[in-house]
Amino acid sequence: MRVIIIEDETNVREGFIKLLATFCPEVEVVGVADSVETGLKMITETDFDLLFLDINLPDGSGFDLMYRLESIDFMLIFVTAYGKYAVDAFKLSAVDYLLKPVAPDLLKKAIEKARNSIQQSLSINRVQVLESNLSRPTDQDNKIILKDQDSMHLIQVKDIIYCFAEGSYTNFMLTEKRKIITSTNLKEYEQLLLPYNFLRCHHSYLVNLHHVVALKKQDGGYLETSDQSQLPISTRKKATIIEKIKNTFIN
Repeated sequence: MRVIIIEDETNVREGFIKLLATFCPEVEVVGVADSVETGLKMITETDFDLLFLDINLPDGSGFDLMYRLESIDFMLIFVTAYGKYAVDAFKLSAVDYLLKPVAPDLLKKAIEKARNSIQQSLSINRVQVLESNLSRPTDQDNKIILKDQDSMHLIQVKDIIYCFAEGSYTNFMLTEKRKIITSTNLKEYEQLLLPYNFLRCHHSYLVNLHHVVALKKQDGGYLETSDQSQLPISTRKKATIIEKIKNTFIN
């Protein structure tokens, strides 16, 4: 696999090259650059498979670089010093990333994932979603990329009414009676969506509190959502859930 590295800090760039040579000897570094301008030149003049791209560059950002490309026919992994608070933005956007300092085991996994990827190109939409989500954490206007068996969907968080687990799959119930089924488990989506005011009301259900219209006490208690669905409430967490719902309605 032929790779390019775009990183402005010399010691970081050289350390990354050594890391690849030591732990991923099958990878060939065919070009390095330290800015948006030199990176653009390297990308257009080099035959390569995978780009490791820093977000913060001296003459712009990794996003600026990507937006100036006419097409993206290579795999992309951001290498970033963004803190852990930003990790969910990468996951929501389905863009691969490595946090600095790069751990050898995570680097090997990223390379393996890239090698096995059946999608060799990256939609610019995914990069745009990432940039937006990084600048507006917890905003329900942010988007999440959901992948089903046939395609990739860009969905605004505010359009998700609730999700429910079905084995290892997650069903997303959306506004306008849309539904998307993904092969990612509900727990992973819970971690991503909790900052957006989602609540795990039941072992199998994750609900967007902005779509809760009523809390019913009959039949053991359930939540009614904007699409008139009735979601069960976990008995063990019932008091905590009711308090959370009340605070949401009051605020």
